[in-house]
Amino acid sequence: MWVACKFFLLSLQNIMQLLKYYILAIAMLMMFQINSSAQIALISNEHNDTNIDSLAVDSTSTTTLDSVDISILTCTPGKDLYSKFGHTALRVINYTKGGDFVFNYGCFNYNSENFVVKFLLGQTNYLLEEEPTDYFFFRYNKMGNGVTEQLLNLTNVEKQKLIALLLENLRPENQEYRYKWIGDNCTDRARGIVEEAINGNVEYPFNVDSYEPTVRESLHQCLEQVPWVSFGIDMILGSEIDYKYNPQDSISQDYGHRLNMFIPATFMINAEQAVIVKNGKRIPYVCETKKLLNETFTEDAPSVFTPTVVFGVLLLIVILISAIDLRRTHSTIWVDITLSTIQGVAGILISFLFFFSEHPAVGSNWLVIIFNPLAILYASWIAICRKKQKKNKFAVVNMTVLAAFLLTMWLCPQSFNVAIYLLELTLLVRSVTYFILEKRVR
Repeated sequence: MWVACKFFLLSLQNIMQLLKYYILAIAMLMMFQINSSAQIALISNEHNDTNIDSLAVDSTSTTTLDSVDISILTCTPGKDLYSKFGHTALRVINYTKGGDFVFNYGCFNYNSENFVVKFLLGQTNYLLEEEPTDYFFFRYNKMGNGVTEQLLNLTNVEKQKLIALLLENLRPENQEYRYKWIGDNCTDRARGIVEEAINGNVEYPFNVDSYEPTVRESLHQCLEQVPWVSFGIDMILGSEIDYKYNPQDSISQDYGHRLNMFIPATFMINAEQAVIVKNGKRIPYVCETKKLLNETFTEDAPSVFTPTVVFGVLLLIVILISAIDLRRTHSTIWVDITLSTIQGVAGILISFLFFFSEHPAVGSNWLVIIFNPLAILYASWIAICRKKQKKNKFAVVNMTVLAAFLLTMWLCPQSFNVAIYLLELTLLVRSVTYFILEKRVR
């Protein structure tokens, strides 16, 4: 019995990390595709002495416009948590006037009023900021990230319009926008403003017969090396990101295809094969691709203590403790209280996001049924019933809810991490054990 309890306590150390990864998962949503130096540049304004006016072009000068290049910069995922998805920015070079700047839609101000509250509520505004390209490259080179440049195949008129749009967005009254990690993030903003400047339609490579992954599947691909972060995101994001696009409906598939371009690498691959359609002609969207910086860091291999392993071991330990309890007809009450408390603490965050946050997909999370603050009250009630030697009338309710949810998880439109099944089963095993012992003793 002591050995089982010891293993249980050791497993709880990993479970408590779950709360940490919930917060990190939210941070991933908010910091998606942000580079830390861009934030530093925003707060310190260390490049304010540079002359952004050097990008302005004379609409009557064809020569000036011919000397302007506009490109997409795609940064590879980095070693830091916030950079696991990479980053997208736009580069504008005016060779005649010597201007070379990067426009970055991934900036925000840590010092803004009520930042933490707005952060959790999904009400943080992001900003467009510009910085000299040398600064941008210096930072990414220092962090070991790779940078790929795709030169856009734009006409002089389109270049002029795009620069005008960027400079207009850069005005203080236009800089801010309400960031959404899917649908309106750094990559979506960069892609959208380029499409707005083009006199025609941009068509990205799309095959109706090909499988279009769900948003959750795309996230999993990016987070293969950080399974605990992937698990945390699966815990807080609901069924909205599990929508499977109809393979027979080209409009549905096209929408899903464009939606998945919120990931920088996905957008880069699609941009490489995209075409601009105007006046019946199809011309390449990108005319040249160059690797400007190579990755210099090596991704650490994930720990063997993945969520699946940890919760699998926890399930076995709980089964062992429960079997011992049933044999001696006495419940190890601190196990029930601890599990219910952890369930409730996790439920506080999930419920808060579900009911109050504007983050995409958190309001469709079916896990709120079993992970909510009521579990903390139930943990307290277990302690009260044991102390006063009362029968716990809510034991059957708790067991029924957990059992019903487990039996219907496969019917939910939401996809669940394997570790979530193991965690739910662990809670159910303990709940059933407690219910049986309550009936025997009382």
